[in-house]
Amino acid sequence: MLSIEDNKTKWDFFQKHHWVSHEFSRTPVLKSWERCIKQCNPYTWSKPHIASGFTLSSLMKRNEHLIECATTVLEDTYDMLGEENLLLVVTDNNGCILSLVGHDTIKQQMNELGIKQGCFLSEGKIGTNAVNLCINTHMPCEVFAAEHFNRHLHPYASVAAPVFDQFGKLRGTTCLIKNAERYQKESLVIIASSAREISLQIHIHSEQENINRLSCAHNATLECMDDGLLAWDEDNHITMVNHQSEQLLNIEASDVLEKDVFCVFRFPPNVLNSIESGTTIKRKLTTIEVRGEFVEAIITLRALNDGTHLLFLHPIDKIRELAQQQIGGSARYTFNTLPVISRKMKHVITMAKRAIKSNSPIFITGEEGVGKATLAMAIHNESSYKDGPFITLNCRSINTEQLVKETLGYDEGQGMPSKFELAHGGTLFLEKVEYLSPDLQAVLLKLLKTGLVSRSDSLRLIPVDFQLITSTTAEISEYVTQRSFGRQLYYELSSNELPISPLRKRREDIEHLVQQLINHYERRHNVTLSIEQVALEALMNFRWPGNNSELRNRIERILLNRGSNLIKLSDIPEDIKLNAHHRTDNTPIVTLEEAEKRAIVQAWNQYNGKMNEMAKALQIGRTTLWRKIKKFGLHEQMEWY
Repeated sequence: MLSIEDNKTKWDFFQKHHWVSHEFSRTPVLKSWERCIKQCNPYTWSKPHIASGFTLSSLMKRNEHLIECATTVLEDTYDMLGEENLLLVVTDNNGCILSLVGHDTIKQQMNELGIKQGCFLSEGKIGTNAVNLCINTHMPCEVFAAEHFNRHLHPYASVAAPVFDQFGKLRGTTCLIKNAERYQKESLVIIASSAREISLQIHIHSEQENINRLSCAHNATLECMDDGLLAWDEDNHITMVNHQSEQLLNIEASDVLEKDVFCVFRFPPNVLNSIESGTTIKRKLTTIEVRGEFVEAIITLRALNDGTHLLFLHPIDKIRELAQQQIGGSARYTFNTLPVISRKMKHVITMAKRAIKSNSPIFITGEEGVGKATLAMAIHNESSYKDGPFITLNCRSINTEQLVKETLGYDEGQGMPSKFELAHGGTLFLEKVEYLSPDLQAVLLKLLKTGLVSRSDSLRLIPVDFQLITSTTAEISEYVTQRSFGRQLYYELSSNELPISPLRKRREDIEHLVQQLINHYERRHNVTLSIEQVALEALMNFRWPGNNSELRNRIERILLNRGSNLIKLSDIPEDIKLNAHHRTDNTPIVTLEEAEKRAIVQAWNQYNGKMNEMAKALQIGRTTLWRKIKKFGLHEQMEWY
């Protein structure tokens, strides 16, 4: 490094000739001089630009981590140097001074030059300086005495070093300013070390922020998850309890953390064996004892390599709810939307409303297709269990050992809840209850008496609560007499019996249902329909052996095959017109040919198109029958077997 006098001589030569030999000047300084001579006057001083107000506040806010890390390091460096007349500054990556530490004397001298917090140490304004060189080169730089382009800075020596973040991006600089006469070359090493320390602090601060951010996200995930999580270390001390675990186990995390897990909880033998052996349990239904209370949950147990155990508690109510959504049916009807207007059905609805209040089983009887399922849906939607599932089970379909097992549920393997558990909080509708197997009859009777049910391979008792509705098309008392249906179960089920009359005994309901089906068809197909009174009478006079189900099916076909938007008697199928059990005075007398035609249609319906049986029933020969079929044009409408 040249002396103060040599630097001054070199500076004078450059100002006079605008060049200097490279052997007498360091390259970064010389290049800076060459830039400065085009931008500023070396003999006059212009104060640097200064940020203030909102601009300064914004700069300070944006660099608060740099300032926080640098201030401590610079204060320690200043104390270590033990010199009075020096100034340590930290700048951002644009050369703006963010913070200063130093003696008041040199602070005052710099302040008179406009070098203070918020000023920009730019080459274009104050000439060559260590901060600007450092920003340009990303290397530690020193500018001594007359190496400064502006003569007002010749009494000083400045040295600066870059500060980088964890990604290697320049965040700012640290700079030391002192009198040139007292400058020591070790200052460059000291300021470079300080810059590295600040870079390290920034890295540590950033990592801490990342760790805190990940920790917050981790904790938020644990608290927001539906599953409970309980963790304990290799010494069996509880280390983690999330909020869901507190709710499921009815505990407070503060009461159990750091305590022995086996002192707080009692696990069944199979879970204890898995804990001791380090094996995994996946979604196993079990019961945990917590302070004398038993908690039922589906658990997953995992052992980690460091001896930590994680116990996940899957809330059984939510799993049941999901299963109910998949298995449960949709109860669409209410008492107000049932397609009935007859006094008989209104009386049944009144009885149903009374039965709901008793919370006892409800027993619906009636022929096939009279609407037992729709009444069951309406009862569900009017009961206190309306927010729960509506589970339908046809007892006639449970005809194998495997289906019985699935109905009762089982614990083995992944386990499967019983239909009774799935109906918890809702309604269980058992159709054709007369076909219920003896095993299921015993389970159902026990459930009605105790409110408890156990799975097919377990003695564990599970409390359930639901509205039970059963239905039958048979005289179930005969099944009781034959001892294929339990007498006690029959008494339990039939306390609230709702008998539904067949459709043929509710003629006003036929008219109402027909009109409702027509209205529905109109809305679906955007048409306007009407029906002749004589056609409606024919429908009302038919016996409808299949009741509501048959009526819906036949009306749908009539509407699809109608000749016009006015449904006439000619649109009504022959068997309905022929078999209408009641005639009114307004019904026109049919011709002999029409009577023959109807008789043939009736025989075809009754004997499924079998010619021999049809001819025998009509007491005519096969040839004569075939001739009449062709004569009336019926052969094109019939399918023959």
